[in-house]
Amino acid sequence: MSSAAHEEEIVAGIITEFTEAFAFSRTRWTRYANEVSQELSGVSMLVLQIVFRRGPITATGVGHWLDMDKSLVSRHVAKLRDLGLIVATESAEDRRVQLLTVSEHASELLDGVRERWANAYRERLADWSPAELEALRSGLHRFNASADKLPADGPAARCSRHAGEERPEE
Repeated sequence: MSSAAHEEEIVAGIITEFTEAFAFSRTRWTRYANEVSQELSGVSMLVLQIVFRRGPITATGVGHWLDMDKSLVSRHVAKLRDLGLIVATESAEDRRVQLLTVSEHASELLDGVRERWANAYRERLADWSPAELEALRSGLHRFNASADKLPADGPAARCSRHAGEERPEE
């Protein structure tokens, strides 16, 4: 097998493994969303998590982080606001801009979700050595950091006023 063919086989295997990891994550987020409210989806939980980790943040900023178009983000944000999980306040610099933060109630719920999430990963990683865990963390960090060097080309970039610019650090 040539070096190029071997590399293609490895990349195909990586894609398969990411697909399975994504399916595991999506199933967990959907389950946790249903525990919070039958009206929430796994995507709503991802939006809530981004607001928790990156807030205060604009809906446009959430769209950039999740590479979602503005209308889809708006629907999820509206549902989260209706459920009292997200609070929107006017920006001090521009009253037209709404900054999103999680409510105190959402913060408490997310603490429980994150603990169950961590336990699910601990179970799957129980027989890994500390060196293997660090290699996985380091490799994933390097992989994720490389995305910052690529131009935005998804729905958020196409639907944003900031199309063609670098993603904001919100």
